[in-house]
Amino acid sequence: MRFNRIAAATAVFVCAASGCGAQIGKNESMTPPEKTTVITTTKAIADDSKAETPEVKGYEEIKVVANAIPYVKYYQTYNAETGTVKGKAEVKSERKGFKGKGYVTNISAEEDWCHDFELTDSQYYNLSITVASDVPCVNGISVNGKKIQDFSVSGSGKFETITFKNIYIEKGTAKISVIPEDSGLDIDYLNLTASEDISKLSQKLTEPALVNKNADYNTKAVYQYICENYGKQVILGQHDTIGGTAESNMIYQTTGKYPAIRFGDLMLATDKDSVVTQEEISAAEEWAAQGGIVGYMWHWAAPDDKREYYADQTDFDIKKAVTTEKIAQLSIDDIKKLQKDGKVSEECVALVEDIDTVSEQLSKLRDEGVAVLWRPLHEASNGSFWWGKDKKAYQWLWKLMYERQTEYHKLNNLIWVWSAQNAEWYVGDEYCDILSCDIYDDGNRDGQANIMLFLQSISKKKPVAISECGNFPSIQSVADEKAMWSYIGQWGGNYLMTDEGKLSEEFNTAADLITMYNNNLTVTRDKLPDFTHLASTIKESEQKAAESSSKADEKDKAESGGDKTKKSDDSSAAETTKKKE
Repeated sequence: MRFNRIAAATAVFVCAASGCGAQIGKNESMTPPEKTTVITTTKAIADDSKAETPEVKGYEEIKVVANAIPYVKYYQTYNAETGTVKGKAEVKSERKGFKGKGYVTNISAEEDWCHDFELTDSQYYNLSITVASDVPCVNGISVNGKKIQDFSVSGSGKFETITFKNIYIEKGTAKISVIPEDSGLDIDYLNLTASEDISKLSQKLTEPALVNKNADYNTKAVYQYICENYGKQVILGQHDTIGGTAESNMIYQTTGKYPAIRFGDLMLATDKDSVVTQEEISAAEEWAAQGGIVGYMWHWAAPDDKREYYADQTDFDIKKAVTTEKIAQLSIDDIKKLQKDGKVSEECVALVEDIDTVSEQLSKLRDEGVAVLWRPLHEASNGSFWWGKDKKAYQWLWKLMYERQTEYHKLNNLIWVWSAQNAEWYVGDEYCDILSCDIYDDGNRDGQANIMLFLQSISKKKPVAISECGNFPSIQSVADEKAMWSYIGQWGGNYLMTDEGKLSEEFNTAADLITMYNNNLTVTRDKLPDFTHLASTIKESEQKAAESSSKADEKDKAESGGDKTKKSDDSSAAETTKKKE
């Protein structure tokens, strides 16, 4: 039996030891993904949700307290040639643009070169290294023998600076070295600076509100809770195999708690065989009835004969679909008439038909009063999927989806979650409610504060989330780094379970999961509020506000009318007096 919805995640972002590198600092694209294979099972998907649930052990909740890590000013620069140079490494001065007496070259082993910094304070630091190479190359950076991450050099032949942000380093001697994976790297100098990014990190939002002003009250309740909880606790979520709750059940069996959010995928919604999709919708409805939050993504099979997701496996060209015609609120028949008149393309019509099909499924949840964290067109900027072939076409498609689903289909139960993972691909604050990122850095249990800072640099008006991850961060790291994500979604399939349906501890050990699900800083399903009651409270509050506003308007009109009457009376009296005179 296989529990794979998708065998492996499609976006891999490498970020180690709290250091995310120059790309994040510059708000550029995430690291491109490794190649993976999508596996779908349309007929029968193994699921133990209907099996007898074994006796589940409960665990005492632990109290997690953040370690205070104060910011203390520090700045130091060292030329590479003043460090330890041995082995095959040597100091040269032929390349132009270096500082000091030269630069270090020909590093063939990590021990060939290093430089020490004496630190008086344990805190977060930004490390910059200025390097050059005549050919593109990738190497690693290490602090005290621990690899921080790989970095790329353009190969321009000129010195360029790479920055690794927010690395936590203990006081004492900090040894910086390079792990030579490619040859040809020249090192000019190092710069270590204390960082105050994390000390200033805040999740405070100013009057957050859903972008859809017609959102229903159940949806307002879920979003209000997410926003009010943001920065205080992390809501835990789990991606489930389509049509069931195998992974969420495994979480419960392991930790004694259910995830607060169940994430599903509507990847089969456009298939002719919709049986599994109906099971999927039923699973979401049942989850909501049990008090949980529902989330959905959509691995959208390109609307062509191949019906593939990956860009290199389909000939579908999203750029051919783009149109300036206002089609979002037209019927599909009217859009086809535009196609007949040559005003829109076949590709455009095909996209709208698929949006209408998936909207039909989402409308079932709307009609049942189920709010949905809706995350379409994910990971666009890495180019893996057909919707990520062109930035402008992607943004056009997102806005078309938003307008059609919100205004035409009246899907007022959607909370729009953006995760294109590149600042230049952002759709704008008026088209999304939450910003998120997918993080697959297997084994790294840092709080991922740098990625939070990256998302906040795109918009500070929205809560930010980890929409997918290969493994949970440590809740202690989350607390220490002040990286209190609005929610975190653990990926399912073999990231959580074996093919035999047992817990896989390759990415999260049982102990890791137990700690993550049983502490004061995370929210499980049993800790969620009664959203029906919260929705009623919001409705009542809005009605009272509207009544108060209406009474105030009536009072203003009455007073304004009274003033006019008084002025008229005064004018008449003055006129009478004038006549007598």
